[in-house]
Amino acid sequence: MRKIKRLSLKRIRTTESKKDDVIKVTSFKVTPLIIKTGGVVTIRMTIKNVSDKMLKGVPWQIVNNKKILDCGIRCGLPSGDSFKIVTTWTATKGTHFFYGDADPKNTLREPKIKQFNNLPQGADVKVK
Repeated sequence: MRKIKRLSLKRIRTTESKKDDVIKVTSFKVTPLIIKTGGVVTIRMTIKNVSDKMLKGVPWQIVNNKKILDCGIRCGLPSGDSFKIVTTWTATKGTHFFYGDADPKNTLREPKIKQFNNLPQGADVKVK
């Protein structure tokens, strides 16, 4: 009779593991998604420090059609704390794609597999 080797879940590493993960975009919202030219679109993003240490600086950006709409660095973010970014844009005719990005140049040195949660799904805005 052959012995079956059992795997322990404690030994399997997954992308959900907190180890080596530093930041996470927990929320990204663009409103409204359909608007008239000249109207104001509001973009909100929340970023959380999911590491076990204080982060000296967390860079972020909000992008519209591959151009940076707004960006900055949040200084002194304690472990477990979040911060919110709110910015606005005056609508121009056409369809526009927005997304937010935490640590776009990986200055916090997260392993590539841990960077998946730094960039949320984007949103299309249709302007009439």
